[in-house]
Amino acid sequence: MICDYFLIRRKCLLVDDLYLRGGEYEYSAGFNWRAIAALCIGSGIALIGLVIPPVRFLYDYSWFVGFVVAFLSYWGLMQAQQQD
Repeated sequence: MICDYFLIRRKCLLVDDLYLRGGEYEYSAGFNWRAIAALCIGSGIALIGLVIPPVRFLYDYSWFVGFVVAFLSYWGLMQAQQQD
């Protein structure tokens, strides 16, 4: 949400469209699959540290690792969508 608000939408929201069917913010079946993919990527990278001992720091700092990885993943996925 932070990436979407600050980088993708540049702090400009269409407030009425937040509540409209078919508005700017309605995605496929009500889900933004790119956001869900970014969440899974961020969580997955952080959880790798639980399984692989040499990278345990990924798990120890999972909130920060997950945030940064999901933020960058979401930004990249949304940029790819805008170029289509």
